[in-house]
Amino acid sequence: MQTGTFGTRYDDVIASPRMQRLYGVSGYFNVGYWTGGVTDLVAACDRMVDEVASAITPDARVVLDIGCGLGAGTQRIAQRLPRATVIGANVSLWQLRATRRRGPSAIATDAARLGIGSSSVDAIVALESALHFDTRDAFFAEAFRVLRPGGVLTMADMLFRDADVIGPWMVPPANRISGLAEYEERVCAAGFTDIASRDVTDVTWKPFCDAMGRVYGDEKAALRAIADSVSHYVFVTARRP
Repeated sequence: MQTGTFGTRYDDVIASPRMQRLYGVSGYFNVGYWTGGVTDLVAACDRMVDEVASAITPDARVVLDIGCGLGAGTQRIAQRLPRATVIGANVSLWQLRATRRRGPSAIATDAARLGIGSSSVDAIVALESALHFDTRDAFFAEAFRVLRPGGVLTMADMLFRDADVIGPWMVPPANRISGLAEYEERVCAAGFTDIASRDVTDVTWKPFCDAMGRVYGDEKAALRAIADSVSHYVFVTARRP
């Protein structure tokens, strides 16, 4: 997969009329965490960022948001951690420009080949982006390399029964695992410890698919296939020893 090609195709998905109707100008392109009475997609995305970022200690000084999208999540992390330098990272120049307009710094880099010095980062965030990286395992290895000892990797990620439903180009073959045990084994193989995964499909993917009904109209079969394609939506944290 060529990153430029992937970035351009992903830009087209985000900018599609259907997704624009769903997200508006929020700067999000995430599933969201529908807890605490949340019924609005943007509020659910805010809650998801807060939940994933809660694993980052307040004394963190450098935080990378890898696969930063349009920057709403990066901006919210920066607001939560005002003493930290929070940097978005992406292969899409369009998405990087959108992130910078929201305030955070943002760099062009491939998650599987990070152009960042070793042991230089306190926390790495990946919000629904690791499934796309070519490969997720290479990203885990790079995340381990650039994190300082004690640094945290914190993610929201998706595992699929049938990734072709959302588009064969979106999930590289090496990332097509469907079980949490294998997922944790791959994080461990990169060197991480204190690995914790939590299946939150019922309060993330399922209510998001309900929300998508607003823009899918009468395409009930397509929406049902999309809803059934995900086996697990997970929150994952791990630490570099």
